[in-house]
Formats: sequence, C-alpha cells, structure tokens
Amino acid sequence: MPRIEMNLADYMRVVRKRKRIIILAFLLVFLSTVYFTLRQIPLYQASCRVKIEQRKSVAEILTELVTWSPGDEMESQANLIKSYQVMEKVAQELNLIFPDMRPVDRMAAVKKVQSQIETEQVGYTNIVAITAGSDNPEKAMTLANAVAQVYVESHFENKKKEASNVKTFVKAQLDNYLLELQRSERALQRFRRENPLVVERDIKNVSLVQNDPRISSLNEEIVRLELEMISKKSKYTEEHPEVITLKRKIEEANKDLSDSLTQLSVQQRDLSAKEMQLVQLNRNVTIAEEVYLMFKTKYEEARILEAEKVRDVTIVEPASLPSVPVSPNKSFNFVIGILSGLLFGLIMAFVTESFDTSIGRVDDIEELTKVPVLAIIPSTSLEKGRTIFKNLFRRKKPISEKEQFHERLIALFEPTSVTAEAYKSLRTHLDLTGLKKVGNCMVITSSSPQEGKTQTLANLGVVLAQSGQKVLIIGSDFRKPMIYKLFGLKRSPGLTEVLIGKTSWKDAVRTEIDMLIGGLEYEKILKTQGIENLRIITCGERTPNPAELLSFPEMDDLIEELKQNFDVILFDSPPILPVTDSAILAAKVDGVILVYEAGRTSRHALNRARVQLENVDAKILGVVINNLRAEFIEDVTPYQRYRYYGYYGEKREKKE
Repeated sequence: MPRIEMNLADYMRVVRKRKRIIILAFLLVFLSTVYFTLRQIPLYQASCRVKIEQRKSVAEILTELVTWSPGDEMESQANLIKSYQVMEKVAQELNLIFPDMRPVDRMAAVKKVQSQIETEQVGYTNIVAITAGSDNPEKAMTLANAVAQVYVESHFENKKKEASNVKTFVKAQLDNYLLELQRSERALQRFRRENPLVVERDIKNVSLVQNDPRISSLNEEIVRLELEMISKKSKYTEEHPEVITLKRKIEEANKDLSDSLTQLSVQQRDLSAKEMQLVQLNRNVTIAEEVYLMFKTKYEEARILEAEKVRDVTIVEPASLPSVPVSPNKSFNFVIGILSGLLFGLIMAFVTESFDTSIGRVDDIEELTKVPVLAIIPSTSLEKGRTIFKNLFRRKKPISEKEQFHERLIALFEPTSVTAEAYKSLRTHLDLTGLKKVGNCMVITSSSPQEGKTQTLANLGVVLAQSGQKVLIIGSDFRKPMIYKLFGLKRSPGLTEVLIGKTSWKDAVRTEIDMLIGGLEYEKILKTQGIENLRIITCGERTPNPAELLSFPEMDDLIEELKQNFDVILFDSPPILPVTDSAILAAKVDGVILVYEAGRTSRHALNRARVQLENVDAKILGVVINNLRAEFIEDVTPYQRYRYYGYYGEKREKKE
C-alpha cells in the first residue's frame, strides 16, 4: 500500500477522530496542574538592603601593600550574613531557640532559619540585598529586618572589639619600647659620666652605623615587620600560622642586623673600643626613640578609632510587608497547564493514531482491497447527536432485547433516517453495478466478529424488498445465528432441516405473517411498502458440523433452485477469518460483500479476508463500511445531506 502524505485535512481528521483522547489528556494534565498548584503552600518574600563601608586603619592599609587577598570583600560579607553565628543570634532574637534546648534541636532550628535567607550583592555596588522567605508575609518581613539588624550590630561589635584589641596590643608594645628607650638613655648617660674624655668623631671621618645602607635597610625591614605583626595580632592569636611566620622573620632580621653590626665593628678597627661603644649607645637610643614614636602614633590612632564608634554597616532600605506570594504563580501555572495539556493530548492522539492499524480513508480501503466501496453506513450517533446532551443527565431505562433488535432493523422501523438512506444507497449501487453483472445470489460476511454483517444483511434485504424485488434471506450462520431473532421468528424448521432432508425449502420459508405472529410491530409491518416481497429461511436446529453441512451437494442444488424463484438471495455467514463457513459459501454463490467497521478492524485483517476469498475464486462485489463515526472518515458530507433531506422534511411535516 503506498504511503500517503498527510495534509492539514488529515491532521484535522486525526484531531476529530481522537478528540476523546485529547480531551481526557488535557483534563488530566490541567486538573493535575490545578490540584498541585492549589496544594502548594504560598511563599512570601521580603527583602531589605544594607550598605557596607570598607573603612580601613593605617595598619590594614600598610598590610594590603605587602599582602594580597584573592577573595571578593562584598561576596564574603554576603556569605557572612548567612553564617551560623549570625543566624544563631537571629534565632535567639526571634525566640526560636532557648538555652535549655538540645544541641541537635538548636542546630536544626538555626539551619531552618538559614535556609529561609538568601543574600546577593546588588550589581557592582557595596550594597547587599537580604531576602527572607516564609509562608506568612509578616514573618518574612520580620525575619529579613531581624537578619539585617543582627548583622549590623554584630559587625559593629566586631569592629569595636578589633579596635580595642589593637589599642591594648599597641599600649603593651608602647610601654615595652618606652622602657627600652629609658634603658638606652641611662646607659648612654652612665657611659658619658664614666668616660668624659671620649668624644664622638666627625661623621665624615667615621663610618657610623646610621650611614651604612645595609644597616638602614635592615632597620626598615624590622620596622615594617613590626607593623605587620601589629596588624596580624589585631586579627589573629599568637598561635596563628601567619603570626608565627612574622615572628620568625623578625628574629631573622634581628640576627642579620647583629651580624652586620659585627662586620662593621671589625671594619672600624681604627676607632677605639670606647668610641665604638659610644656610637653603639647613641644608635640604640636613636632606634629606641624612633620605634617608641611610631608606637606612640599608632596608639593615638587606635584611641581615636575606638572613640569614633563609626558603624560600617547601615540599613538603607528596610523590608516591607509583601502583599502577593512569589510562588505558586497560579496564572502562569494554569497557562502552562493548558498548553501542556493540549500538547500532551495532541501527542497522545497522534501516537494512538500511529499504532492504529485500522483504515480511516475510503481511498485506502479501495487501494488495499482492489474493490470498490459500495456504501458507507453511518453510526446512529450521527442521528442522535442533537439529543445527546438533553439525555446526558437523564436516568436511562434499561433497553430490552426486543428494542435492541428494533434499533438494528432501522430500515424497517425508521425508514426516513440517515442510516436507512445509506442502505438504500447500497441497494442502488448493487442494482446498477453488482447484480446485473454477477448474479443474484450473495454472501455477506466480514473479517472479524461484531462488525455488523447480520445487521447490514437484514436492512439490505428490507430495502431490496421495498423496491419490489423478491428477496430471500437465509440464516446460514450456524455458530451465532441472529436472523431469526431480528425478525422475531422461530429458529426451526430452517436451513439445517432443509439440507438434511427433513423438510423442503418451501415449508421452511417464513413470510410477513410469521413476522407479525413472531412479535414485530403490527403497524410497522402494514406501513412498510414491499414487505410482502421479503422471505426468510432461518438457520434451524444447531448442528455440530456447520462447515460439513454447507459442503453437502444438497446445498448446490438448493442454491440453483432458489435462484429460479427469487430475484435476490442473501446468505448470512460467520466471519471469514475465524472459521471456514464463509469461504465454502463464497465458492458456491455469485458474489460476496465484505462488511468492514471503520476504526475497529485492522487493515491486515481486512486484507487477509480478501486473500482468503480470492483463494476460493470468490467474486468480491465490494466493501460496505459500517458504523461510521464522523471522526474516522472525512467523507461526512453525504450524511449531512441525508440529515437535511430526512430530518428537515420530518420537522416541516410536524409544523404543518
């Protein structure tokens, strides 16, 4: 079968055909979205902003000149706001933890507060946004403001503590160097009292220690290391690795200075020991004085910094009460649910269509079977579509078996309906093309059970009789006979008794009188024109070997005799694929009509039925598409015309 490319009309046909799947998938996705959206706890967010000033002391500035830190200060502060220490103080401030709590519970409470806080640097500024989330808008606002306030106070207290520690350390060093300066000055005075004749030589004639560049460099290095030690001790303890490293560097520098002085003392052999001692004492006094003055300046700076009490962190924008939750976003979720539902429904529709092996186009059926489509029998839902919504909420009464059979004999009980017009179209097609070419004896079968072959046969027999032709319907389906039930007849005597010789076919033929006695409505029988032309032979008693019974030579003789007495003979038979009865009958009669239910039977089953009929040299007159629903085949326009001519005419008569 050639591949047919789908166009827009084909896509629309698939949508109409699978509209139930699309609607169910859409409702499933959309209602699930609504359910989970409404089940979500609303989340409110409140945000405040703090400004962080980066004020630095002289020691910190000097330290930055010789050290390098790879971290981003603002990012560090943003992470510091979420630190455990700050969150613990916030939890205490909000009375979320108590002193008598277990450590595990205390940590869990702090971690919960920490999970509700998000911090982010605002652009490239020195402002950090603190965002708190909660299911209560007031709690979110309170939490954000509490975090900002606790951080401001903590940062201020840390700065005060740092300044106090620096002042204390510098004061201790200042006292030590004051004592050292006093000792150096006393030693110099004592030496001059004891050696009044020793005087210092001219600086141009003596290589004084102060003029030696190496000694000057070592002195500067020692001063720089001392300043760096002051800065480190203001931040770290004595055991910190950086403090220990600086101590080692200072010791090495002092050792180098001592070695250099020793070398200078050897070089200055021309000076007397007393002169060298005097020079050394003067140098000690000078160095002690310089270091003392440096620490004196540092001490005054520390006092000023401690006295200022400047806050480096300030709240520039407090959190306000949020009015709308940030999640769930109901409108967005509902739109996504609608779009996802439609998309999922379409996907499921086309996936289902791709796995559907049934045939959905008349052209496909004709291309597959190589025979024409004789008629398209619509589903009764086409006729009842106008009242389906009226009866949707009405309590339905159970339908009796008799009423079900009346619905199936639609050509008899509703002769002006759309479906009855379709059977008349089948009659016309057979009169113009089939019966005149092949003969008047036909088998009506299908590839699979429950495709409507018996219903098609019964209604076709009625409309043929209405046209004035003498029609005989034979119930040759011994496995699941239905003909006698449809027309309200007794099962026997019938075809079984005729073939085994118990009775003649004339005695087995049933007329309209038998139908009236059997239970068909009296008024319908009288009003149906041509019903007197319809004759029926039922199946008869059950036989254990239906196929062997149909193969009797008496069957061939019976068919030839019946042809001489009736214009049209219609044989009912079982489906051709499960059993061989239809193939046996097809080889004996003039033609075969295949009934196919659109959207139910696969194309492989229909093709296999055609092959089996051709294997027995049966003449396939055509295919009747039964129980058509508008979504399966796009050729719906004829039924719309039928509806117009049928229903419109009825309504007009009622109004008149």
